[in-house]
Amino acid sequence: MKDKYDVIVVGGGPAGLAAAVSAAEQGAKSVLVLERNDTLGGILNQCIHNGFGLHHFKEEMTGPEYAAKFIEQLPRYPAIEVLTGAMVLDISAERVVSAIHAENGYIRLAANAVVLSMGCRERTRGAIGIPGTRPAGIFTAGAAQLYMNIEGFTVGKRIVILGSGDIGLIMARRLTLEGAKVLGVYEVLPYSSGLTRNIVQCLEDYGIPLHLSHTITDIRGGKRVEQIVIQKVDEQRKPIPGTEQIVDCDTLLLSVGLIPENELSRQAGLEISTRTNGPVVYENMETSVPGIFACGNVAHVHDLVDFVTAESIRAGAAAAKYLYKSREKFIQVQNGDGVGYTVPQRIRVENVDKNIDIFFRATAVYKNSKIEVKSGDTLIASFKREHLAPGEMEKITVPKSFFDKVGNAAVVVSVSGEKLSGSAIKFRVKRPDGVTELVCIVCPKGCRLQVDENRDFTVTGNNCERGAEYGKQEISNPTRVITSTVCVAGGAISRMPVKTDKNIPKPKIFEAMLLLDELEVKTPFKAGDVVVSDICGTGANFISTRGL
Repeated sequence: MKDKYDVIVVGGGPAGLAAAVSAAEQGAKSVLVLERNDTLGGILNQCIHNGFGLHHFKEEMTGPEYAAKFIEQLPRYPAIEVLTGAMVLDISAERVVSAIHAENGYIRLAANAVVLSMGCRERTRGAIGIPGTRPAGIFTAGAAQLYMNIEGFTVGKRIVILGSGDIGLIMARRLTLEGAKVLGVYEVLPYSSGLTRNIVQCLEDYGIPLHLSHTITDIRGGKRVEQIVIQKVDEQRKPIPGTEQIVDCDTLLLSVGLIPENELSRQAGLEISTRTNGPVVYENMETSVPGIFACGNVAHVHDLVDFVTAESIRAGAAAAKYLYKSREKFIQVQNGDGVGYTVPQRIRVENVDKNIDIFFRATAVYKNSKIEVKSGDTLIASFKREHLAPGEMEKITVPKSFFDKVGNAAVVVSVSGEKLSGSAIKFRVKRPDGVTELVCIVCPKGCRLQVDENRDFTVTGNNCERGAEYGKQEISNPTRVITSTVCVAGGAISRMPVKTDKNIPKPKIFEAMLLLDELEVKTPFKAGDVVVSDICGTGANFISTRGL
């Protein structure tokens, strides 16, 4: 271990790994990744579901598979060192990182540039102030995911989920597949905060109701949760008297939002955005403190790991090439009507080669919307979207040339269009004319398809061939990829993640899950090895998605 590195990356999850590889590719001679866990991969190790990699790797994979793509790259870059089990305690504005490690003790390391990629954490019961008793059986959705997918423990039998974030939606499906009864998902907002495709494949597929504009006003129970009280809320999110419902359950999962992990950022004196709860960043992901960069969920909470990767590649490359540049001239990016936040918040146009990517989230659900970027009354760029939702992060790409006349003036990103209430959103409608309207789930775009049974299942509304194939299949013989875990004998972890290597018919899903209940495998296993062949006569196999 050296005393000083070109780049130190704090966090060995998807953001940190992408940043480290990018820094090495851009010429950094020494890159150190500090990870507090004993293994790399971060949260992806417990995200055994599929849906990752469609943008970056152009293929669909599970969380462990996505992480492995980057972990397997590390030996190709001699410049990259990894220190797991290292807890970072402090980062100074002078880019000195202090950490503790079981073997090396207390260490202080200097860096030319530092990349922060600590991820995010979940809001807990204390953060949202639910009244009631304090029994066992209350988990954050991520904690339940860890217990089930890594440790192999079932968290309950009768489940209520508060909040419609993606982790909660995914756990609703996971718990159902493992035999639990998910009684409902309750969301205080008038729209879901998760991806549309997850509402479809995690709730709609299994008949799990989603109740918008509802919240929990009491938790009852002694040693364990016995009941919860649900109430409708008004437009100010206040409970409406007389709407109380009592639900008997033994478990409550909280999926009520994620918070960027920024204690270290604050200690280093970084300017923090009140909208994202992450550092204010420039176009290259540099923060307000020179030489310190932030990427991934520590900067702002993403819904897709592919966007985390793209952002982290940019941060790692900028860290490798870091030279102090004046901060006097920059364009402030502000959020206008219908926009909750933008990232980056500041753009130094001279640093940009061709295009500038701006990420944002809408504040409501919009149909047939228009996104505008303006400087004063001057329209810089305009984009159309068929659908916008707060749970789905959006990206617009603005050519550098469009900013030529802006100077140092601020630009404003705003959204207009037809607002929809959550109750007005239908994910599948069979019309009298034989046309079925449905949401495509093959990628996060969520195209609105129309499938005409009278015209040999002709599909319209799709933006790709996969969407057309999905539409025909969904009406004639719906299929899904299934992910789960199996018990491991003699492995470093007690459960090994598996998935079907191709879609299987929906009616076969629970029959396929039963095959895994009594199964125990012995290590070693490589990712891609067949665990169960020809599942229920479908021709699909269960394969390992993580080497053990």
